[in-house]
Amino acid sequence: MRDCIAVLLHFRSAEMTLRCLTSLSDEGLTEAVVVDNSDDGGRSLAALKEAMSDQRLSVHYMEPGRNLGFAAGVNFGVSYVEVARPGHDLLLINNDATLAAGTLDRLRLAVAGEAPVVAAPMIDGPTGRVSSRTYYRHISAIITPTGPGLRGHALLGGACLMLHHAIAKNPLFDESFFFYGDDIELGFRMQRQGVALVDVPGALVVHQGSASSGNGSLFYEYNMSRAHLLLVSRLGYRSLARVYLLASRVLFLALRATVRTVRYRSFRAWHGLFMAAVDVCRGCHRRIDPPRSGKAHVRSDQ
Repeated sequence: MRDCIAVLLHFRSAEMTLRCLTSLSDEGLTEAVVVDNSDDGGRSLAALKEAMSDQRLSVHYMEPGRNLGFAAGVNFGVSYVEVARPGHDLLLINNDATLAAGTLDRLRLAVAGEAPVVAAPMIDGPTGRVSSRTYYRHISAIITPTGPGLRGHALLGGACLMLHHAIAKNPLFDESFFFYGDDIELGFRMQRQGVALVDVPGALVVHQGSASSGNGSLFYEYNMSRAHLLLVSRLGYRSLARVYLLASRVLFLALRATVRTVRYRSFRAWHGLFMAAVDVCRGCHRRIDPPRSGKAHVRSDQ
């Protein structure tokens, strides 16, 4: 089998990232790239480096100095792999995930051929053990475990992905997406390019779920709404069909915001939707920090 290198994003918790890296080392991986997305002045990364000093795994640390978001953060790491380790298969894994015994070898075997493949393990998460394969339904904008419906496409859960070296190229993800939507767009693009999406039932990733996105926070509501609106222009529809899809998406998001306003007794969902609609129309993205505690902080970044 070909050599393999891992790329993961570090976000504020040295302990969590250390568990992930230790898991990779235990599975026999020898090299990883860690992109610091913490935006905390390097404090948590310094703690991680100290904790990793006695580990067998060789780690290349990349420090952009700010939170790039998932898509741009992964692309930042992939850019290093593409130059420094060409020909390596690529393991993408969340820092709040660990691999079960034997998973790395099974994933490597799944992409070992000459044809480009994206492979993913089963996911053992907060809701139990599920397949990594799900389906995004274009009209309703929901993700289901069963079939694409009238219009839709398959995708693989982003907690852990193994990529054939031929597609481990920068940019891998669409950097228009900051949080959410990037894996949906990737699945659609890979299928259009004829890349096989393979779930590997014998492999397992344990996904803790860090809740770093702050479900219900302004960060979460803004980026979720923005991603759903951006996806309308990424799914290959033309003119009238795109107008229809946009109309259905706006209706869905309005209903979603109303439900979440009642659930959380807050207008953050409507606030996030309004900001997202304005920014998609203007072609920009405003930076909203994931909440550490209390309210999220809004920054202008156009």
